[in-house]
Amino acid sequence: MNIKRTGQALLALSLMALAAPLAADRPAPDGADRVLRSGSLREPASIDPAQVWDDHSSFYVANIYDMLVILDPQTLQLKPGLALSWETSPDGRIWTFNLRRNVRFHDGTPFNADAVVFTFFRQMDPADPNRLSTFPMFAGIFSNLQAVRKTGAYQVQFILAEPFFPFLASLTVDCAAIVSPAAVKQHGPDFARHPVGTGPFKLASWQKDKRLVLKANPDYWRGRPQIDEFIDTVVPQGEMLNKQFKQGQLDLLTTYSISKMVGYKKLDWVQVIAAPYLSVTYLVLNAARPQLKSKGVRQALGHAWDPRALTLVFQDYVLPIHSLLPRGLLPDSVQEEAGGFSLARARELLNKEAGRGELQLEMLVGREETLLYQLFTIYARNLKQIGVKLKFTRLDAAALSRRIAAGDFDLAYTGWVADYPDPDSMLYPLLSEQLQQQGLANVAASKRRDLLDLLARARREGQPDRRRALYRQIDHLLVSDGLVIPLYQDKRVIIFNRRVGNIEPNPLGKLHLFALQKK
Repeated sequence: MNIKRTGQALLALSLMALAAPLAADRPAPDGADRVLRSGSLREPASIDPAQVWDDHSSFYVANIYDMLVILDPQTLQLKPGLALSWETSPDGRIWTFNLRRNVRFHDGTPFNADAVVFTFFRQMDPADPNRLSTFPMFAGIFSNLQAVRKTGAYQVQFILAEPFFPFLASLTVDCAAIVSPAAVKQHGPDFARHPVGTGPFKLASWQKDKRLVLKANPDYWRGRPQIDEFIDTVVPQGEMLNKQFKQGQLDLLTTYSISKMVGYKKLDWVQVIAAPYLSVTYLVLNAARPQLKSKGVRQALGHAWDPRALTLVFQDYVLPIHSLLPRGLLPDSVQEEAGGFSLARARELLNKEAGRGELQLEMLVGREETLLYQLFTIYARNLKQIGVKLKFTRLDAAALSRRIAAGDFDLAYTGWVADYPDPDSMLYPLLSEQLQQQGLANVAASKRRDLLDLLARARREGQPDRRRALYRQIDHLLVSDGLVIPLYQDKRVIIFNRRVGNIEPNPLGKLHLFALQKK
């Protein structure tokens, strides 16, 4: 599965086999009650918010930077961040923000309107001298942003090409995090490894492929964090991560093995949380391919999907889903199964295709996706029963992205997590040619003008009820026409020592260090 963290992108949990046995006794405290230690299988790809695509990098953005608007991770309500207040013009195209004063970046330089304009223009303007790398998320999320201008030392205006109802929520995404202009100019392309924001933690050190250390920002405008230091040790072996946690060297794990969860839950000093968040994993059926042009054939493939396979592979750590709008995204969302599992109905639909022999299809699968491969193998057995032969082609991440970008696949899959809590964040990527060219499996190749028109209407619609109805219509058409097969909604799993206190799960799947403390 492609991995994004936040911003558009794709999110997959690392389900590594942690083979070391678990100790039954409680590990002794290490005495550093204001230091939080974690372990990761890999280091972040980048901590430049404009470059972030994966969930691990996004964790660092969330704790080093601030946005103009804060999204409460529990209620999903928007609150003042670096912007104290805002207003919009009657036509919904001009947004004016009054900025917070007396805030400084970690390098001591002041936060002001110039910093906001700098942050956005280096991503908007291809000719900007500070545009020294590829920024994968900005163009898709802020596609109708025409200009950002300073209207006072602590006031900025955003000018949109047309009304865009989710604009305020979109300012909570990673690529909208405000960066230090001085630090970007100083470090150039290396800013990705020398991040400077205004957030609750600052990067103290980064030893490549070894560890990262965050230290509390004592002058943070919301108050000093309860944790003085966060140490993230990079350990590529799952067994070693498990051993270090068992011995009390680590306080929390976000990488886990389903097979070991029962053992973790039996330990009185360990707490495990598993909560669904705004994500969905789905199959894409390439309607541009001759063998999948027929709606009936695509629908047949949907009827061959049996959600019960999820329990066999993932136990209860994912939720079956029948929509591309995950539970919790809309206040009145209802998961309605479109047709349901029925091999008899699948055969009936395929038999209507006169003169067709056995249908042979190719599915692209990531080489390292062990559990998903198991899931798709079960699906392939169902397809075989209705006369469809599914061939798997396993590829590394780069080759997989190239094949998808070229539209060279029959079936592929992707996982997506909402960049911000609005249906647009889930459905826009499915129709974006730009994201397909970046290797995201979606339905852009089907050239569905009707869906694009509905999406454009929804983005301009200011009445919440009407907007939700339009997005539900798009979702229904994508699923009922057999363009996608929704598979499951992820759960964010965190395993931690109870001395960390309480970690509240949230719909965004984000871990914010500011609210944590050790007992």
